[in-house]
Amino acid sequence: MGALLEQLRRLQNVELQLAAIRRGRESKTRHIDVARRQLRQIDEKVQQNHAKAREVQMRIDALSLDVAAQEESINRHRQALNKAKTNKEYAAILTAMNTEKADSSKTESAVLQHMEELARVKGEGSTVEAEKAKVLEHLASAEAGLKAFDDQSAVELKRLESERSEISAKIHLQAVEIFNRVAQRHDGEALAAVTKPRPKRDEYSCGGCNMKVTLEVVNGLQTRDEIQTCKVCGRILYLDLPAAVKSARA
Repeated sequence: MGALLEQLRRLQNVELQLAAIRRGRESKTRHIDVARRQLRQIDEKVQQNHAKAREVQMRIDALSLDVAAQEESINRHRQALNKAKTNKEYAAILTAMNTEKADSSKTESAVLQHMEELARVKGEGSTVEAEKAKVLEHLASAEAGLKAFDDQSAVELKRLESERSEISAKIHLQAVEIFNRVAQRHDGEALAAVTKPRPKRDEYSCGGCNMKVTLEVVNGLQTRDEIQTCKVCGRILYLDLPAAVKSARA
């Protein structure tokens, strides 16, 4: 293997370690994102619950005013009964008072129904608030986990980035750019070894995607220190099998 591919393999070793750190951080970040999304959804439920409770309370307040007004009207009718001068007048006042009492009873029943509804809505609100408390706890734990991960990986991340820069400086810029593009596409796995699925046959494949690699490419990897990529997945190919080299030369 030539110096270029050897340096690229060293670079990939570092890149894979960096990719593992990135995946670890992304995983913890996703947990935070999920918790925050859940929190937003719960906050919407809380707001809807509060709005519903206010609406029901307003109905109760309005009906309570109606009950008070009806009771006041009934009291006036009672006073009027004592002042009635004729049976006809007394009967009319009594009928009006009984009507008021019936209306007041209906209104009081409605108040009780709304009070039951309010109790139910507040109960649902308590359930949502408890759910919110759990999500907040989970979010705090996820954020603490991310911070701990960053603290623990900071030194290693700095070392790997320094090593990556050091190796990259020894490689031609164009080759580094190719490596970076492929590494980004395959989560750090920019290189793939040429494999020989059937030892007795001169057939070769890409260790990354298992697609066919031609004898021309294999011979090129043996004779020239340059980048050759898989025509399917784009990974940079390298030889790591003595037997494969011998077969390719034959």
